[in-house]
Amino acid sequence: MKDRTLQASLMLILGGAMWGVLWIPLREMEKLGLEGAWPSVMSFALPCLVLVPLALYRWRIIAGQIWTFLAVLTFCGSAFSFYGVAIVLTEVNRTILLFYLTPVWGTTIGVLFLREALGIRRVLSLICGILGLLIVLDLGIKLPWPRNAGDWMAFFASIFWAIGTAFLFRSGGVKVVDQISAFMMGGLIVTLLLIFTFGAAIMGATPTVPQITQSLPWGLVIGLCFPIVLVFTIWPATILPPGRVGILLMTEVIFGLASAMLLLAEVLTPLQAVGAVLIVAASVIEVTGTVRRRGSEAAAPPGQ
Repeated sequence: MKDRTLQASLMLILGGAMWGVLWIPLREMEKLGLEGAWPSVMSFALPCLVLVPLALYRWRIIAGQIWTFLAVLTFCGSAFSFYGVAIVLTEVNRTILLFYLTPVWGTTIGVLFLREALGIRRVLSLICGILGLLIVLDLGIKLPWPRNAGDWMAFFASIFWAIGTAFLFRSGGVKVVDQISAFMMGGLIVTLLLIFTFGAAIMGATPTVPQITQSLPWGLVIGLCFPIVLVFTIWPATILPPGRVGILLMTEVIFGLASAMLLLAEVLTPLQAVGAVLIVAASVIEVTGTVRRRGSEAAAPPGQ
């Protein structure tokens, strides 16, 4: 079991690395004319061309786990839809920091509802992770309390993701392929609802056929990568409690920063390097610790 937990933790760190570079195809689609939320629509829609028929084919299996399927569709899909739209509506650094309050909500859910013990390692990893984010994002010690619609969407995205990972952790034998289908379908539905609610002025004008055609190669890239990234995110989330999932995914910030440095010629300041070290320290503290339940020696994988 310990080896399985370590494997899931390492996979999640790699998943965070993948999330950290997914901004590249999104940025390229934006350059080609897909504004606002529309790159996210294409990112969700292309995999759904395969995943929706697959879900229909597997409807008997999904029917047997329908509540978990709907929970992942609702909470995980909403989380990353809100996150993507929040980047459009507010400052990127505020979006990232508000979203990565997830470990706080995940730890709270774990302690209150999943019988997870709150140990000194978790407290230290939370402190290191959030302090590292504040430094990397050049926010000092000032927490960005939500002040506009984008901030609130990022804030609720963090809560939705924590709830979604709690459902994943409790999902037992639910197949990852079905959870990926739920994730992508939920993301597409929620993003389209946000476009309908907020309109073109905020979410971006409806793209023309030539713009869609030009963006299609990048859309195919992210459409192929997205399910792979989700495998490295969803399966570990069925093994690890929500708090640990949130902390280990913080590595996304480091890889996002590194990819921006390489591709956009951005410079890493000494202070940002310190922040990156703190985020790495948070992950190391979590990975080297044991997930413990109140009244038991360690958390067993769901379904066992």
